Amino acid sequence: MSSFSLIGEKLSAFTVFFCIISLTSCYDFPIVSDSKAIDSEGWYSEDSVSFEWEVDNLDLRYNAFVDIRHTGHYSFSNLYIITNLTFPNGKQKRDTIHVTLADDRGNWFGSGLGDLVDHRIAFIENKEFPIKGTYKLKIAQGMRQDPLKAITDVGFRLEKSK
Repeated sequence: MSSFSLIGEKLSAFTVFFCIISLTSCYDFPIVSDSKAIDSEGWYSEDSVSFEWEVDNLDLRYNAFVDIRHTGHYSFSNLYIITNLTFPNGKQKRDTIHVTLADDRGNWFGSGLGDLVDHRIAFIENKEFPIKGTYKLKIAQGMRQDPLKAITDVGFRLEKSK
């Protein structure tokens, strides 16, 4: 085997390794990313979806998102979600978020493949958590239709703010 082919193999392996490291270093991995399936019968207003995570660094700023996945058969162009955030000391913060999912012509704003549409909704932006410990988030639907049909998954994503 010639020294040129050995150098080429080593250079090729190094190039692949360098490309992988470069690509992954540009991507900010979430601190928490979780999703829960909604019962096929529909999402009842009393059936909240729960998520938990630990905060141990009070100097970081965070962004948090609710992820909603629905089918193309979802009957509305909007969605009301109710978030209930419980702090480690037991205090709670409740919020109602109105989300527009489609334009006036029925075109979905989210992304997706086939019949599924994904929406990422920001509800905490560039904020510090005030207390170390376990945080709990409950998400419920606040629509008049109960159960709410065609919602397939509800998720939560927490990432460091840039």
